[in-house]
Amino acid sequence: MEYLPINIDLKNKKCLVFGGGPVAYRKIQMLLKAGAQVFCVAQRINESIKNLDGNITTIHKEIFYYLQYSNLSSFRLIISATDNDKLSHHIYKVAQLNNILINTVDNKQLCTYISPAIVNRDPIIVSISSSGSAPVLARKIREKIEKAIPHNIGILAKFASGLRDSVKHILPTLLQRKKFWEQLFNSSISSRIMDTGLQPNSHELINKLLPESNNEGEVFLVGAGPGDPELLTIKALRVMQEADVVFHDRLISSEILELVRRDAELINVGKSMGHHSVEQKDTNQLLIDHAQQGKRVCRLKGGDPFVFGRGGEEIQALKKARVKYQIVPGITAAIGCTSYAGIPLTHRDFAQSTVFVTAHCKDSIDTLDWSSLAKEKQTLVVYMGLMKSQYLSKNLISNGLSKITPVAIIENGTCHNQRVISGNLNELSDLIDQNKIKSPALIVIGEVAKLANELAWFNPENENVFQDQILELA
Repeated sequence: MEYLPINIDLKNKKCLVFGGGPVAYRKIQMLLKAGAQVFCVAQRINESIKNLDGNITTIHKEIFYYLQYSNLSSFRLIISATDNDKLSHHIYKVAQLNNILINTVDNKQLCTYISPAIVNRDPIIVSISSSGSAPVLARKIREKIEKAIPHNIGILAKFASGLRDSVKHILPTLLQRKKFWEQLFNSSISSRIMDTGLQPNSHELINKLLPESNNEGEVFLVGAGPGDPELLTIKALRVMQEADVVFHDRLISSEILELVRRDAELINVGKSMGHHSVEQKDTNQLLIDHAQQGKRVCRLKGGDPFVFGRGGEEIQALKKARVKYQIVPGITAAIGCTSYAGIPLTHRDFAQSTVFVTAHCKDSIDTLDWSSLAKEKQTLVVYMGLMKSQYLSKNLISNGLSKITPVAIIENGTCHNQRVISGNLNELSDLIDQNKIKSPALIVIGEVAKLANELAWFNPENENVFQDQILELA
């Protein structure tokens, strides 16, 4: 993160704008909305600026001269909106010498702060910034957010502000208050307040929305998908942003964890082959303990929690402890990774069925039905199979599957560092060793695996395709 987003109080603070054209006009408008005391300096100042309502002073002077003979120490910030590069550099140096925040329009190098694109629903303000790298893109994102946020949501925010002291007095704990606010904002009462502007009685409203038991928590078993954050479901994202505590697997990406509510507690209970940072029984108990403390608990699992994710075991433990729970499915790796690798799990010419299997069994991989797995016209998707790859190929071949059956190994599927390695079943182990494949990786066995090269579409490390498209457009 290149810049720290902050909101600055400019009420009755002196702000200096250099320039008297349309750009300066737009900047001055925003400063006046924030209650600033604006001083606009330029030799020529547009009539639109002079006609602005608010605390604004126009100074018709040559800017170099003004900088030379004026004391700038009382100004909170400076906006440089000239079209003169030499002048812009000089203004920046003067601002630096005086330790004043400065934004030079359309020149990131001459800025100590960035002006974001803004969605204004006063007192709700949403700021979108590209750190100065792509302001037009930030404005496009703002347009999407504008459509999503009701124009009258500010009414609800002001009502909530007036209610805070009463809520704090009646509900003594932070957890109780958080639950109340969530219930209010999720209820139809919020819509009525926004639509009508009517404000219900504070005490009656609080009593109406009080939960039956302030100590009753709930666990949400959430599938985070195979890696790409955009593959999260809408419900998964909502739960992540409402959770008090999140227990997550080892392989949940940092990009996905960034989407969790900022003040939520993050606890890693992940497992890897031969190493369990937290034993499963202890994870189960942690979920129970936190829910019984009245918390909203998110158990975040890679892929789908019910596909080789031990989700069933955790839900059984919750059920036994009489803890409320919900299940939020996710896209399992077999679906997501093969799609991103261009491998259809079924195809009329090659496979009429698909089987998901894990090589990391509770007891032993020997319990697998090898003759059933070695059938033709079938796609076999193996989870956690890297360490057992040689044993896997040997048993499939000995049970009748051709040694030249196509295979594909998908490493870091759906992520920016995805790799797809193709070959034949008899060379599976060598492919893994030679290409230094590491977990997380998925093994696909069957005729459909040979389609990976033909149907590949997701290859973030290869820019040649993108460059060809650019040339075609040109």
